[in-house]
Amino acid sequence: MSSTISSLSLAYRLNITIPMLLRSWISSLSRSQKYYGSNLDNSNSRAADNNDSRQNVDLENESTRLLNQHATSDLEDSKDYRSLMSLGKSTIKQTIFNAVNILVGIAILALPLAFKYTGWIIGFSIFFFCLISTNYTAKLLKKCLDTDPECLTYADLAYLAYGQKGKIFVGLIFLLDLSNQAVALMILVGDSLKIPFPHMDLTHLKLIVFLVITPITWLPIHHLSYTSLLGIPTASSLALVLLFDGLTKFDAPGSLWQPMNTHLFPPNLMVLPLSFGLINSAFSGHAVFPSLYRDMAKPLYFKKTVNSSYLISGIIYITVSVNVWIRNDGRGICYITQNIMSTGGYSLFLNSIVVWLIVINPLAKYPLTLTPINLITEETFFQTKLGSFFKSNIVKRLFIILSRSLVSFVIVGTAIIFPGFDRAMSLLGSCFSFLISIICPLLFHLKMFGRYLSKKELILDLFVLVVCSIMATLGTIWTFLANELLECDNIAN
Repeated sequence: MSSTISSLSLAYRLNITIPMLLRSWISSLSRSQKYYGSNLDNSNSRAADNNDSRQNVDLENESTRLLNQHATSDLEDSKDYRSLMSLGKSTIKQTIFNAVNILVGIAILALPLAFKYTGWIIGFSIFFFCLISTNYTAKLLKKCLDTDPECLTYADLAYLAYGQKGKIFVGLIFLLDLSNQAVALMILVGDSLKIPFPHMDLTHLKLIVFLVITPITWLPIHHLSYTSLLGIPTASSLALVLLFDGLTKFDAPGSLWQPMNTHLFPPNLMVLPLSFGLINSAFSGHAVFPSLYRDMAKPLYFKKTVNSSYLISGIIYITVSVNVWIRNDGRGICYITQNIMSTGGYSLFLNSIVVWLIVINPLAKYPLTLTPINLITEETFFQTKLGSFFKSNIVKRLFIILSRSLVSFVIVGTAIIFPGFDRAMSLLGSCFSFLISIICPLLFHLKMFGRYLSKKELILDLFVLVVCSIMATLGTIWTFLANELLECDNIAN
């Protein structure tokens, strides 16, 4: 199972690129025993013992020395290894495209509700805090990766920092995160289909989607390669259509020329913690960033690439969120698909295209999201004694079909039992995104470089870690509180 966990760090996001997943999978298999005994903290301790007389250690020299300690050249030279894995091929523009494709996900559909919960001042404060914090931790991942040229994935970093237990913990987090994302996708598809088919029962729509989409999960992974390319066109089309709608409608509701009443501060403080996860879920591409970095032809430009990607993503998020919020007519902005089709005076043709793009995009990404879950389920089963009886390829194939159908059924069943898209996104952001995009990178950094950090760096890391841990805890708890207790129905609707 440990070889599979490494690949989860690439596949956990909805916008994953399959060639990267395959390369990561191969690297995980070839390096399954590679990091034995190479915990970075232990290496730092040994290095410190040999250099007791040195009081001030230059960080760059230390990183170089650590790199030399951990480069397992007995197995393969790093340059040959990178060539074998076809790494170092992406240009700066390609990396920016992939990073934006990762960052701009389905969180864009829930952000308007987050801003309505928070108001202008608190909302933008949380938004930019999450943006800056995740931008910072993305660069920390790069710093940690530089200690070992053959450390390719997020799970490898967890192993270097905390050993096998850290790697297993990260793998479990990714599995839960993927499951939650799959549920959110199914909720989104069902509720979006409710717009063109208003007379159909929502449960029936989700069951129909289950029957249509589940056979696609049976296909080999390379058949799903290019579905992630729908991410940026969908988000860009959504932003442009919303802007066009607001500018071409001159009377309220739904007009940018006559915006609706908004508020500077939260109208209900009890609902505020729900916004933490809704906002932070927009910036959780960190499990894929290590592979993007390793795949760059010019890795020295990674920091500039991260800045450009965050700038583009931030502009898209703000354009869509603010546009929908100030045009809202008060009838509900649980997410954008309901808003653009429930307000009269818009171009029915353009908005219908956007709605169907929003439907097709999750449908395309749903099989990708379930792929790591399915592979771990199958690998775990076939490694058991019971799995040894499945020697026939036909029997194995039948088991795979049944197993993947069951996993898909559990996801759809969960989406039927818990139909709240905003709650699914809040849990996604509060529990998983904070862990993966901020808390874990900071813990890796403190574990690997803590003794060499300046006082300012240490205070900064600890401050962000404490604040985000509090936000993650409150957001996760508030996700499970009833609407009646929070009194948020009168805000969201």
